[in-house]
Amino acid sequence: MKNLFNKENFLFHELDRNQRKQSLIVAIALIVLYIMAGFTFMNMLYCFADAVGSIVSGSADVMIKDLTRSIPFFLSLFMTLWTVLLLHAFYRNVNEERRQRSLKKNAIAILAFAGVNILYILGGTISGKYLSLVEGSPSPLFPLDALLYSLLFVAIGVFALIYAKKLQVKYPYAVPSRGPIVTRARFFYCLGVTFWMLVSLFCFGGFWMGLFIIDFKHGYAAYSIALLFVYFVNMLFFPFWELYYNELKEEKRKEVLFPLALIALGVSLVSTIFYFVALGLNLDGPANVGFGVLPVAFAANVNIATLLVVLTPVIVSIIAVVKGAKMRRR
Repeated sequence: MKNLFNKENFLFHELDRNQRKQSLIVAIALIVLYIMAGFTFMNMLYCFADAVGSIVSGSADVMIKDLTRSIPFFLSLFMTLWTVLLLHAFYRNVNEERRQRSLKKNAIAILAFAGVNILYILGGTISGKYLSLVEGSPSPLFPLDALLYSLLFVAIGVFALIYAKKLQVKYPYAVPSRGPIVTRARFFYCLGVTFWMLVSLFCFGGFWMGLFIIDFKHGYAAYSIALLFVYFVNMLFFPFWELYYNELKEEKRKEVLFPLALIALGVSLVSTIFYFVALGLNLDGPANVGFGVLPVAFAANVNIATLLVVLTPVIVSIIAVVKGAKMRRR
């Protein structure tokens, strides 16, 4: 556990100047896309919450209208998430042929989502679904902002295809793969990581939006702080795994996984206990505080957010502890 941040423990330390530049560019792109995905995810969930509200009020026709109008937000989320997965797969693959194949397939998927979104917005404007390119709801520039967002990802998809075909030959990506390459049960591993990432993105958006939405007065201070704390824990766990743990040399990962997992489990349990103690003091906290952050997640009869936000870091930490213990035994 000594010298956890010693530069000699990281792969980055052994790279040459060109490799460091490549690695830094991809890492920054991952961070930027993670932030974009967090806010895009929250926008989509807000639109979904409006539709759920229409169902509860018995207005099925309004629900259908809201959902169809909000499709650009849903497609924008898929574009962003797919680009995060594209970069992740590109960054972590050791097989050059597989890297190129993954880059092409994911770039085509991004272009497909972006193209459908552009056609949907233009078609909706022409057909009258949208009164103009700037309706102002549910966002100030909607649907123009979704259109411009899609054009950005068209550019990203085209660049990825060009890079796969031409630039990679001239400027090969020479950085060694980060993190463990999973071969067994790859589908379930990727499914679990994707779910974990979605929870992290939800908490990222919830934390930053909650700072401006949550009212810390009127007797809900304890619950509000506890809610933001569990958001913060979830928000940090996934980026820490991606940008710290997977950047360590393999022998160092084996050494630090178990103690780091124990620390993560302790932090998770503290945040969980804090949350339920605060909930006990403010039983109507989810309805009066959490509901303001994201109505659909804190619905009185469902309260999905409590299960996802509180239990996910505990489960992830337990899995890491078990994995770390097996590594130590070997």
